[in-house]
Amino acid sequence: TLMFQEEKKGDGAVVDEEHGTLEESPKTLQAIKDIVFGKCIISWLLLAMPASLCAVHFHWSDTAIFWLNFFAMIPLAAILGDFTEEVALHTNQVTGGLINASFGNAIEVIVAIQALLADEIRVVQAAMLGSIFSNLLLVLGSCFFFGGLYYKEQRFNSTAATASMGLLALSSIALVLPTPFASYHDLNDEHVLIVSRVAALFLIFMYAQLLVFQLKTHVSIFNPPDGEEEEELASMSLLVACLGLLTVTLLVTIFSEYLVGSIEGFTEASGISRTFVGIVIIPIVGNAVEHVSAVSVALKNKMDLAMGIAVGSSTQISLFVVPLTVLCGWVLGKEMTLNFPHFEITLYVLSVFTVSVLLSSSSCNW
Repeated sequence: TLMFQEEKKGDGAVVDEEHGTLEESPKTLQAIKDIVFGKCIISWLLLAMPASLCAVHFHWSDTAIFWLNFFAMIPLAAILGDFTEEVALHTNQVTGGLINASFGNAIEVIVAIQALLADEIRVVQAAMLGSIFSNLLLVLGSCFFFGGLYYKEQRFNSTAATASMGLLALSSIALVLPTPFASYHDLNDEHVLIVSRVAALFLIFMYAQLLVFQLKTHVSIFNPPDGEEEEELASMSLLVACLGLLTVTLLVTIFSEYLVGSIEGFTEASGISRTFVGIVIIPIVGNAVEHVSAVSVALKNKMDLAMGIAVGSSTQISLFVVPLTVLCGWVLGKEMTLNFPHFEITLYVLSVFTVSVLLSSSSCNW
């Protein structure tokens, strides 16, 4: 692909090859190869894709289908993130931030919709809270611990962290509301659905405000300090990046359907509950690579980036993905509500409270 720049000089237009950009096919192919196969151990998990197709076609056990599709989804999540970054690099800062925010939790959204279609509402609810727990407790705690082993004290942007935690606390109100209403006032499912859907609309509205706050009105607060973020250049054309993003999204949709379809047989054969599958196992699919990235930047003393991954992802899930599943259930005619089990809501509120206390200062240690 030859992209050139025309500069008008005098009365004519001349092609300025010196200032143009030459993007040859081998360069694009190499970039795609690096994205797909350049992740060492994770890339080897791509072998699970043909194996999972065989498992489905030849009707292997649900346990085999579940684990093969589980491992196949991990590298796909990483590849999806890379193509999202490539698309964002072709836009300005605001649009790029919006693209990253929208596709940052695409795996969770796709799996949740597939589970809704399969009437696995308990799995959807557990998976949403599981993603928040893994980011807010496991990832953030790992960043503090491993970063603290190398640095006596690390500092981060407390203003950005406080803003995110405030919104997480707000989301906890929306999650708490339907539960006592249903328990203490003997409300039927219809009333709980109404409360959940109204709460979901308000959460989506708050998420829209967060995007404006982060990407428009208070950009300087959320920008990493000098040295934490290096300027990147796109390694492929916008068309190639969009095609790659579309292709991987379709693959994720296919394999997530197989994964969700095997949950019932897997839980019956293994004795593992649907709640455990949702809270512990499924969040690993979308967050494994993200977890490694967060700890890696924490080891380099780039705590603002680590906080952006851990706390930022939790905020996106609670304000965007969770209410989106409720609204998708509304469209699909599924009774997806915010009426979570009491024990899980208690854990959520305690987690938000604990992390808020830890992030009240702008420093951390192991």
